[in-house]
Amino acid sequence: MQKTTIFFLLISFCSFSQSNHLSLAPNEFDKAIKLANPLHLIDLRTQGEFEAGHIKKAIHIDYLRADFEDYIKSVYSKKTPLILYCQSGKNSVDAASYLAELGYENITILKGGFEKWISNSKPYTSSKKTFEPLGFISNDNYYTLIRNNKWVLVDFYADWCGPCKKMAPILFKIDQENKELNLLKIDADKNTSMTENLEVSEIPTMILYKNGKQVWRHTGLISEAEIKSKIY
Repeated sequence: MQKTTIFFLLISFCSFSQSNHLSLAPNEFDKAIKLANPLHLIDLRTQGEFEAGHIKKAIHIDYLRADFEDYIKSVYSKKTPLILYCQSGKNSVDAASYLAELGYENITILKGGFEKWISNSKPYTSSKKTFEPLGFISNDNYYTLIRNNKWVLVDFYADWCGPCKKMAPILFKIDQENKELNLLKIDADKNTSMTENLEVSEIPTMILYKNGKQVWRHTGLISEAEIKSKIY
């Protein structure tokens, strides 16, 4: 009788620990974000990771910050539905368990984290003027960035490309000097489907967009003055 009771208690404990949050794959997580009203989407990663790329409308709260508990309590009630994600998924699980211990009742996390999100070609945005995708960039991400910014200069490059290395500081300087311009750097070796779709056969290739429409394109070395003359 005693063994049966202990076994029952262990099963009950395991069920509770596994049910303190809902873990969703990228497609289901995306649906949960769209259905949430109001949306409380929290990016648990570092500031640098968040700025490099994050899910649109996410609020950045670093899980490793010293005052994480106090900050969460000051912003969200324990009945607030929280949607969390981190880089690989581990910190989200830890954060969900921790928040459940604090009394939060409705927690959803992204299974596999942001890495899984981008590997499934889900859309994301960046806080940086110079935006370099985290490896692969999908057509949806590409055209979302093009549409959401007035001026976008796309630079197709490769790490082994000598002319690309010469153009890099020139493009960065132009980007920093023009507040309306966003520089999108795409590694051609990691985005072969994108280069095929846009018929990029040589690098460096630069494509300039204004209000979502292509207005200029060039392949090879080019002077700073010539590029600036195209941005009007």
